[in-house]
Amino acid sequence: MIYLDRLIAMLMQVVIENVGAETGALVLLEDDRLTVVARCSGSRPCNLEKLTVADCATIPVSVIHSVESTQETLVFDDAVSESSFSTDPYIQYRQTRSLLCMPILKQNQLIGILYLENNLSTGVFKRDRLQVLKLLMAQAAISLENARLYERLADYAETLERKVEERTQALQQEIAERQQTEAALRQSEANYRNLLQTANSVIIRYDPQGRIRYINDYGVKFLGYEEHQILGRTLFETIIPDIETSGRDVRPFVHDLLRNPQAYPQGENENLCRDGRRVWVAWSNQAILNEQGDLAEILSIGHDITQYKEAEEALQRSETKFRNIFENSQVGIYQIRICDGLILNANQRYANLLGFDSPQEIIGLEHTIGYFVNPNDRQQAIELLKRDGEVRSGEVQMRKRDGTLFWALYSSYLNAADDYIEGVVADISDRKQAEVALQTSEERLRLALTASNQGLYDINMKTGEIVVNPEYASMLGYDPATLHTTRNEWLESVHPDDRESVVAASDACITGEVPNYQAEFRQRTQDGQWKWILSVGKIVTWNESGEPIRGLGVYTDIDDRKQAEIALQASEAELRALFSAIPDLICIFNAEGQLICTIQGNPSYGEECTGKTLHQLFAKEQANEFLNNIQQVLRTQQVLTVEYSHRIAGREIWFSARIAPIRHEQVIWLARDITLQKQAEAASILEERNRMAREIHDTLAQAFTGILAQVGAAKQVLTDDLEATGAHLNLIKELARTGLTEARRSVVALRPQLLEEGSLQSALHRLVAQLRTAAMDTTLYYEIEGVVYSLPTEVESNLLRIGQEALTNATRHANADEIRVELVYDRDQVCLRVKDNGQGFGVGSIPSSEGFGLLGMSERAERIGAQLTIRSQPGQGTEIVVIVNRE
Repeated sequence: MIYLDRLIAMLMQVVIENVGAETGALVLLEDDRLTVVARCSGSRPCNLEKLTVADCATIPVSVIHSVESTQETLVFDDAVSESSFSTDPYIQYRQTRSLLCMPILKQNQLIGILYLENNLSTGVFKRDRLQVLKLLMAQAAISLENARLYERLADYAETLERKVEERTQALQQEIAERQQTEAALRQSEANYRNLLQTANSVIIRYDPQGRIRYINDYGVKFLGYEEHQILGRTLFETIIPDIETSGRDVRPFVHDLLRNPQAYPQGENENLCRDGRRVWVAWSNQAILNEQGDLAEILSIGHDITQYKEAEEALQRSETKFRNIFENSQVGIYQIRICDGLILNANQRYANLLGFDSPQEIIGLEHTIGYFVNPNDRQQAIELLKRDGEVRSGEVQMRKRDGTLFWALYSSYLNAADDYIEGVVADISDRKQAEVALQTSEERLRLALTASNQGLYDINMKTGEIVVNPEYASMLGYDPATLHTTRNEWLESVHPDDRESVVAASDACITGEVPNYQAEFRQRTQDGQWKWILSVGKIVTWNESGEPIRGLGVYTDIDDRKQAEIALQASEAELRALFSAIPDLICIFNAEGQLICTIQGNPSYGEECTGKTLHQLFAKEQANEFLNNIQQVLRTQQVLTVEYSHRIAGREIWFSARIAPIRHEQVIWLARDITLQKQAEAASILEERNRMAREIHDTLAQAFTGILAQVGAAKQVLTDDLEATGAHLNLIKELARTGLTEARRSVVALRPQLLEEGSLQSALHRLVAQLRTAAMDTTLYYEIEGVVYSLPTEVESNLLRIGQEALTNATRHANADEIRVELVYDRDQVCLRVKDNGQGFGVGSIPSSEGFGLLGMSERAERIGAQLTIRSQPGQGTEIVVIVNRE
């Protein structure tokens, strides 16, 4: 380690001997006071006793204070003749000749003053020596400040001291021999150059263009060049990188240094070696002026601080790494004062655990005492910390700022000297809840096994001993307190017909062929009866050789299930016989429309159709409709009745099918031939049409014929007999009234059934209610706005038919989840709106063969003078609006 006193003594000796001074003193700023720390004279050892400036009799105090005030160097060729300081007691007493007093600056701050004098001759301290001395003092300032930071300077100091001593002896010998100041100065110059060459620092001199004029041996070796490879080249061609590793462009800084070196007395930057290595160097820069005061050269001395920089960067990376870990940790990290629980430091997660958004809300502000549900928990933790120094994996219940409770797992460490606790904490509420849930689940399992009368067994595979629970024994009619059994005894109780399969299943599990053991068998009870048992188990423990040594399993009484299976098989046989006797066609389809099987009562489908899909059995449109019906039944779980026709052997056959859901996403399709019924209905409709035609002919036609005859008769007598004319007109009026009555009766006979029971709004209400019952998976809304009033019968009838057709299309074809019906009564018009959120369609893309419903609605709207609007797009639903005037 380099001691400051030794460095000061060596520095003063070097300066005195190489600059040509006779005596000197070094004054340093300590505790904001100037203190004389060294007084040297010739070759004698320096006096390192510290004195205040006022108490030192070997320096001119006024000169020292002047330099302190102006921070400018004073150089006197003959100090005793200088009027400004001629009255100084020291100068008058010593008759001082050559005098130099220089401030020592670091980053433009005064840290000391160097005082030198030579009373042998005048004009000793020349300008060129002054420039070199300024540079040495700048470097001395860095050395004085960093003496304790760089251990490697110890060797340098020892070497320097030895060489300085050798050169001092040589210089003293030369002075003694020649006794001439000029010879001493020449020797000093030689010694100075030798010092530059052997210094353990890079010393480089370059012109204002950056061209290197001089570099010492250490600098050549440090940068990896031969002297001839670097001299004459510029800094930018050799040691200045284009871009530093940090990304900083250092070239503008160097250009500014070349223009104004006084602005950059010190600096640190990355430099480039010849082999491409990059090194960090701390530079001290000094301008060298010519006789005219212009910049001639720049002298820079650099120290290798690469290791220091690397250590600094590593420290920064380490601090950043641990800061990131601290801030982003998923567990809370804290530092808490022991005496009052004040939070001294905490990370984001700890703040969140207490219900805060950031650590800044709690650090130095919040106390943890109030966040313990039970304050005794904190006191017990502190007592454990004081006793053991740490607490590991402690659990405590805490509360957040809003009162929410949570369980915390913490580990803490005591720093008793600084009165704080530091540690980590995590929220384990989920784990606690899981533990409670597990305990509850285990209790439920125990109760469930007891309630379901399931038995548990634990078998020792080596000894064959079986341990069972009470339910196992009770299931077979034994006393739980006395039942003890082995594997061989158990096997003897298995029914002889089942024993072989049970042993095979057990052996397969033991050898590892199957992971679990499962078998159904009959076992003899205590009273000699046979009971069906389901046994499920597995191997849970093996020895070091891989042999099974323990198995666990469950016994379930399935006797009732087995009896039910037998009864079910008999029932299925009866049902199949019953289905075979039914003349209707019965099919089973899955959700994809595939025919699973048929129970053939009608020869429409044979065995060759089984496995085919609806699209293979029917035309595309009809197959799509049937598939929609099947999916609707599966979705709603409601029975659906549909009618359809199918050409068989060239004949159109009509069927009425009831589609009902069954298990496993399948439906049963029961189809009955209703061709004769359809034909009878068609004949009945034709007969009714003929009857209505005859009745209209017999009533309305005859009435209007009579009217025409009376009109003709009235026309003949109109001008001759007014009384006869009046009688004819009265008869015409009566005939017209009779015809109108008969017309109304015919219209009423054709009026919809729903309108027979009330008005249009009530008829629509009943229609929506019926559809709600049939379409369970569709939500229907019905709303009436305005004051309800009656419309002509024909208008209400057609509006009802249009609404009925719109609702039918929405429920059957749109696959809508929601249908909304609105009936709006305005003062002058009525609006009926039916809107769904189904699949929609292109209004202009419906073929005429498939658009009968839309065509019918259009014809009915035109018939009553209403405006019909249909809005629909694929995937965007459908809206049908009918507007009709009141009059």
